[in-house]
Amino acid sequence: MLAPLGIPPEQERLYVLLIGRPGSSAGEVAERAGIGVEEAVARLDEMAAGGLVVGEEPPPFGDAGLRESGVRTYRATSPSVALAPLLVRRRTSLDEAGAAVAALGEQFRSASSRAAGGVVEVVSGPVPIRHRLGQLIGGARREVLIFLAESVVAVERDSVYPMEREALLRGVDFRAMITRSHLEVPGMWDDVREVVGLGMKMRVTPDIPMRLIISDRANAMVPLSLGEEPGHADTVVVHGTGLVAALVLLFEEYWQRARPLPVPGEPEGPEPAGPQPGDVDRQILALLALDVADRTIAAQLDLSLRTVERKIRALMDMASVGSRFQLGAEAVARGWLQR
Repeated sequence: MLAPLGIPPEQERLYVLLIGRPGSSAGEVAERAGIGVEEAVARLDEMAAGGLVVGEEPPPFGDAGLRESGVRTYRATSPSVALAPLLVRRRTSLDEAGAAVAALGEQFRSASSRAAGGVVEVVSGPVPIRHRLGQLIGGARREVLIFLAESVVAVERDSVYPMEREALLRGVDFRAMITRSHLEVPGMWDDVREVVGLGMKMRVTPDIPMRLIISDRANAMVPLSLGEEPGHADTVVVHGTGLVAALVLLFEEYWQRARPLPVPGEPEGPEPAGPQPGDVDRQILALLALDVADRTIAAQLDLSLRTVERKIRALMDMASVGSRFQLGAEAVARGWLQR
């Protein structure tokens, strides 16, 4: 029971005996443990040196019989005093051993990568992947290109967003592609508006082939398997080779075919006459331009479905049009939407 704390079984047996019968002599302990008295004394003295038991000399006052016998007795130290520090040290040792194993694994992967010419590195597990992603984005000096796939398995969006924001504030040229499915994720529209406001260029495409991030056209991270199971968290980091150049070409091909993200805007020039849409109305127009369903618009803007439908009808009346298609055309023509 106590062996994981480094306590031998023979000491544990005596310790348990003394917990049940404190103040026992070595002879009494030996009798109950079925060992010789000399062996019991040796074990108890060793345990006393380790802080498991306390040896008590006969009292100078009190029972004359005990004082005259000169018999030394033993008492178990409280488990909270004797065993808790051992438990803490053992946990610390295990944590240090875990860190050492992780460091050795990283050295092993790095050595394997160097053996392969430093071209490809396999990164496994959410924590190492998040760390490597932070290095790619945080180390970018000029440009970051990203495919934001619909399902981010290894690294959650909450972890990626601060990295993007920090890079944008440093002036890194950031281009990202999403699909309409992204806008079904609660809170995504607010994230999109903020990063676009910070300077990110974003486009919308019907589909994205895989998760991808390219840093300074020198390093790229892609999933190890395109048909990954939920929870699969292996990725490949590719370093400055023709493979990275090919991934850049793939990104540029999709970028050219993708639609620029509609952004709610204010008309330029003199103040236009007549009623104008408010901020929420302009956000509804931007989401409509992405062909987002009314129910999703309501969820993103924290409105009821009935309110969204009512606002769309009011916008159509404001633009004097009879269809949503005409509303989109008028929104662009009047400067309610900008690209």
